[in-house]
Amino acid sequence: MTSKADIRAEAEALQAIFTNAGAVPVDAPMLVSADTLLDLYGEDIRARAFTTQDPDRGELMLRPDFTVPVVEMHMTEGAEPARYTYLGEVFRMQSAGSTRPTEYLQVGYEVFDRAAPLQADAEVFALFARALKDIPTRAVTGDMGVLLAAIEALTTTAARKAALRRHVWRPRRFRALLDRFTGTAPAPKGRAGYLDVAHTKGLAAMIAQAGPPIGLRTTDEMTARLERLQAEADAP
Repeated sequence: MTSKADIRAEAEALQAIFTNAGAVPVDAPMLVSADTLLDLYGEDIRARAFTTQDPDRGELMLRPDFTVPVVEMHMTEGAEPARYTYLGEVFRMQSAGSTRPTEYLQVGYEVFDRAAPLQADAEVFALFARALKDIPTRAVTGDMGVLLAAIEALTTTAARKAALRRHVWRPRRFRALLDRFTGTAPAPKGRAGYLDVAHTKGLAAMIAQAGPPIGLRTTDEMTARLERLQAEADAP
């Protein structure tokens, strides 16, 4: 089993990378206002945080992470742009029978720069990628802005970008669109059949051969739809 001393030494080595990158080491209070955490995370935080009562400050929680106290500190006395690094204990209540620790060290790096938020995100990600390059980690983000910015940066048609934005909330559909747009998955069979016939006979002849329109869609609407499908199929 890895000793606490070894864990701290590893954390300090990681923090040194952040300090060398220009971050100012900061500390933060261990007790945080429960109201603040509840406003941010909702009642679910009660299942993960250790709570206590203070006669003057009301309900408090042992910090479940550093983000909230560091942000509060920055709002009170910080100037932008600012870079901080922190290292210390955080506390998470675990479910019964869990082998995960309830107290552990967290080391982190925060950038505050509202004038260039995208560059700040890229800086943080690049720094962590370099610091952890020899460790088998997987990047996870809850920031939809990163994904939307990536869609906008693609070299593809406006229609494909619109489709990806429309389905960004549906992970399976989004993945299927990416696979189809990159050519690693075929188009739906029915669509491919329509396009083959339209390519051979032409759109007008294909629609005319199908018979009179039934339903609310007009011939012009169907033609426009098939033209969009053709343009999609022809896009690289």
